[in-house]
Amino acid sequence: MKKSQLIYIIVLPIYFLLGNIEVKSQFLIDQDTFLNPKSIYQKAQISNVGSENLKIEDFLEKQDSFDFKAISGPNTNLGFTKDNFWLKFKIQNTANKTLSLFFETGRPITDIIELHQIDQAGTIISQVTGDLLPFSEKPLSHRKMIFPIELEANQEYEFYVQYQSDGEVINLPLELHSANSLILTSYKEQLVFGLFYGILLLAGTIYLFFYFGIKEKSFLLYFTYVLSIALLHLSLDGYFFQYFTPDAGWISRNAVLLAAAFSTLAFGSYVQVYMKVSNFSPVLNKIYNSLHICVIALITAIFFIRSVVEFYYPLVNLFGILLLFLIIGTLIVSIRKNAAPDIFFSVGLFFFFAGFLVFILNNFSVIPNSFITENASKFGTGLEIIFLSLSMANRIRILKSEKEKMQGIALQRSQESNEIKSFFLSNISHELRTPLNAVIGLSKSIQESTEDQKIKSDLEVIQYSSLGLLSAIDDIFDYSKIEKKELKLEERQLEISKVIQELRTITDNQVKNKKLKFIYEEINQLPKYIIGDKARIRQIILNVLNNAVKFTQDGEVKLSINSVLQKNDTVNLNIIVQDTGVGIDKEKLDRIYESFIQEQIDDKRKFGGFGLGLCIVKALVELYEGKIEISSEQGKGTKVQIDLNFKVPSRDQKLPSSPLVNGDYDLEGKHILIVEDNPVNQMVMKSILRKWKNTSFDIANHGLEALDKLKASHFDLILMDLQMPEMDGYEATEAIRKGEAGSKYQNIPIIAVTADATDKAKSKVKAVGMDDYMTKPVDKDELYTKIQHAFYLVKVDLSGVL
Repeated sequence: MKKSQLIYIIVLPIYFLLGNIEVKSQFLIDQDTFLNPKSIYQKAQISNVGSENLKIEDFLEKQDSFDFKAISGPNTNLGFTKDNFWLKFKIQNTANKTLSLFFETGRPITDIIELHQIDQAGTIISQVTGDLLPFSEKPLSHRKMIFPIELEANQEYEFYVQYQSDGEVINLPLELHSANSLILTSYKEQLVFGLFYGILLLAGTIYLFFYFGIKEKSFLLYFTYVLSIALLHLSLDGYFFQYFTPDAGWISRNAVLLAAAFSTLAFGSYVQVYMKVSNFSPVLNKIYNSLHICVIALITAIFFIRSVVEFYYPLVNLFGILLLFLIIGTLIVSIRKNAAPDIFFSVGLFFFFAGFLVFILNNFSVIPNSFITENASKFGTGLEIIFLSLSMANRIRILKSEKEKMQGIALQRSQESNEIKSFFLSNISHELRTPLNAVIGLSKSIQESTEDQKIKSDLEVIQYSSLGLLSAIDDIFDYSKIEKKELKLEERQLEISKVIQELRTITDNQVKNKKLKFIYEEINQLPKYIIGDKARIRQIILNVLNNAVKFTQDGEVKLSINSVLQKNDTVNLNIIVQDTGVGIDKEKLDRIYESFIQEQIDDKRKFGGFGLGLCIVKALVELYEGKIEISSEQGKGTKVQIDLNFKVPSRDQKLPSSPLVNGDYDLEGKHILIVEDNPVNQMVMKSILRKWKNTSFDIANHGLEALDKLKASHFDLILMDLQMPEMDGYEATEAIRKGEAGSKYQNIPIIAVTADATDKAKSKVKAVGMDDYMTKPVDKDELYTKIQHAFYLVKVDLSGVL
C-alpha cells in the first residue's frame, strides 16, 4: 500500500469525527412552524465577567480569556447577582429557506439584555432590551425579553448574549419560538394569568367593600395584602412595566422590591390581627412587630440608600421566608393553646407554602422546569387567596353571629334599662305629684273657705306655681315618650271653653308678674264639647303661651282662637299666639323644634326652662295631623299659628253633663271608699268630699283594709290609690273583681287616683279591671265628672239587665 493511501485512510475518519463534533456544538433547525418552544441550553455556554461592561467587539477579542461553562438546565438560576454574564451559542439553519424565529431569555424584570448575532461573513446585528429601557424601544412589544431573529437558508450563526442586573436574580430560559409557539404560549399564559389576577381583583374588591361596611381592621389588611401581591406578580411578569411604567424610570426599577416588602408587611400584619396573636402569645406578637420594623427600615432604605441595592433583593426574600416560618410557628402555637383559626386559613397557608417551595426549588433547578413549576407561586398564591377568602367569609359569619349575640345582650340590657327607667319615672312621678297634690288641693280648699283677698291672691300664686312645676314634670315624661315613639292621644268628650278659660287664668297671672298685657280674642263661638285629649290640648296651647310670656319683656301676649265648623261633625280650631318679645333669628328657625340644642341651652341660661316646649308641641300637633307654623322677626316678636281638627259629638253621642245643684256638688247619698296610704293625700280627699252635698266617705290605708271595710259596710264607689303597702291598688282591684270582698262588689265602680302618670300604669289599670283613671294633683271638677260618669255607666248597665 502506498504511503499516501495510508495517510488518507487515517485522516479521513479523524476529519469526519472532528466534523461530527463540530456539528454537535451547533443547534440545528430546519423549520419555523413548530408548536412548542425549543430549548437550546444544551448548546450554550456562559461566563461570569464580573463588573466588566464590554462592547461586543471588546468581548470577541477577550473571549478566549474567559472561563465558559455549560448551562446546567433549561431554566438555570444565576442567583442574586450584580455581575455581568456573557452567553454564547450557535444555530445553523439547515432548511433551504429563511427562517423567522423568536429568541426568549432572561426574566421580564432583567435590567439589560444585549443579543449580538454574527453571520459567517462576520456581520454583527445587535439588539437590546430590558426594563431600564422604555417599553417602546424593545425589539418586540411583549412583556417578556424576546428578540426576533432571521436565519438565512443553509447558514450558520454565532450568538452572544450579555446580561446586566443591579442585584436581581437572573434566570436563563433559552428558548426558540416560532410565531405559532409564541402565540400558543401567550394564550396559555393569558388564561392562567387571567384567572390568577381575576381572583386577586375579585377578592381584593369584595373585602375592601366589606371593610367599608363592617369597619373590621383585618379586612383592610387583607385588601392591602392582596393588592401588594398583585403588584408584585404584575412586576415579576412584566405587566407593570408594560402598562403602568412604560417609560421606565425609578418606579419601574424598584417596583419588585417595594411590592415584595409591602406584601410581607401587609401579610404579617393581617395574620397578626386576624389570628389575634397578642391574645395567646405576647412573645410571638413582639417578633411580628420586630419583623415589621425591619421591613419598614428596608422600605426606607430603598427610597434613600441606593449604593447597596444588590443586598435588598436577597434581604426582602429572607424577610418573606422568615415570615412564612413565623406564621407556621404561630399556627402551631395557636393549635396548642386552643386558639387556632378555621380550617380554611390553615389550608390557604399550606398552598402558599407549597407553591413558594416549588417555585424556589425550580429557581435552583432542583426540580424539572415546566409551566406549572415555573408558575408554582401563582398557583399557590391563587389557592391561598381563595381559601383565605373563604376564611374571611367564615369570619364575617362569626362577626355576624357575635354581633347578633351582642345585639341580643344589648337588647336585653336596653329592656332592663327601660324597665328601670319606667320604674324610676313612675316613682319620680309619684313622689313629685304626691306633695303637689297636697299643695294644690289644700290651697284650693283654703282659698274657698277664706274671704281675705290677700290670702286668696297668695294661694292663687301657690297654685299656679305648682301647676307650672306639674307642667314641667309632664314635659319631661312626654319627651321620654316622644323618644320611644310611645306618645298617644286619648279620645274623650271635653268642654273646650273650660280648658281655654283655665289657660287664660294661668296666663293672666303670669303676665301680671311681668307687667305685660294679655289679650284674648275668640272669633266665632267655640263649640261646647269636642272629642279630644284634654291634657294634650291644654299642653299644646300652654307651652306656646309659656314661651310667649317667657321671651317677652315688654309689650303684650295675644291668644286668638277661630273655630270653623266643617262637614262630618268636625271643627277646625285655628290657634294663634303672638308676642312682642325678643323674636327668633332666621338661622335658628329651622332648628327651633329640636330639643337641647346649643341655642336652647343659651336661651335657658337667659330665660330658664327645659327647652322641650316646642319639641313636644310639634309632636302633639303631628299626632293630631295638624299644622304648626312659626314666623318671627328678631327684636319685634314671634307668631305661632296652629291648626287642629276635632270631632264634635252629636246630641245622642254627648255624655250627660253633671250639673251642679244650686252651684253645689251633690252625689245624692252615695257612700265613697277612699283607699289611700298617704295622710296628706287623705287630707286633700277629705277636704274635697266634705264640701259635697249628700256625700259620705270612709278611708282605708291599704288594699287589705279596703277589703275588710267592703265586707263590713256598704259602698257605692271606690277611689283607689295604686302604690300602697300591704296590698297595692292593682292587687286590691283584682281581689275585688274576683269576689273576695263579696259578690255584690264585683262590679263596683273603681277609679284609680294615682301620682303615677306613666302609660304603663294606665294600661295596667285597665287590665286589672278599674273603670277610670286620673292623676294627682286631684282636680275636684274632674273628680266629680268621673264619679258621675261612673254612676251613669252603672245605670246604663242596670237598665240593660232589666
